[in-house]
Amino acid sequence: MDKYELMLKEKGIRPNKNRVAVLSKLAEEGKAFSLCTMSKELFAQMDRTTVYRTLTLLTEKQLINKIPCSDGNTLYSLQNKKSDEVNTTQFRCKSCQKVESLPTLPQEYLKTISDKMINLDMVVLEGYCCTCR
Repeated sequence: MDKYELMLKEKGIRPNKNRVAVLSKLAEEGKAFSLCTMSKELFAQMDRTTVYRTLTLLTEKQLINKIPCSDGNTLYSLQNKKSDEVNTTQFRCKSCQKVESLPTLPQEYLKTISDKMINLDMVVLEGYCCTCR
C-alpha cells in the first residue's frame, strides 16, 4: 500500500485509483490547482465530475485545502498544517500557483481581533514568489 492510500485510510476514506490520482497530483506538484486545471491534467483517467466529487470529499475530510482566490476562482492544495495548528496562514503565488504555509499568526494579533466574528480557519495571502517576481 502506498503513502497516498494510507493517507486516505487514516481519514476514513476508501482508497480508489481516482482519489489516489488526485491526492498524488497535489502532493507531487506542490502547488494549487483549480478544478479546471486538475480536470485537464487528469483527463485520461477521469471526467470533470469525478474530479469535482473527489476534491469535495478530500476537502471535507481535511486532506486538502480549498483556497478562495481574489479573482473568484477556487484552488485546491494539499493540507500541510498539523492537526493541532490553528489560524494557519498560506501564501499563494499568483503566477506558478505554489502554496506555502507561513508561520502561525502572533498571539498579540489574535487577541486584538478576538472580540470580532472572523473565520480564521485559513488566511490566504497572494502575491509573487521569489522565482516569479
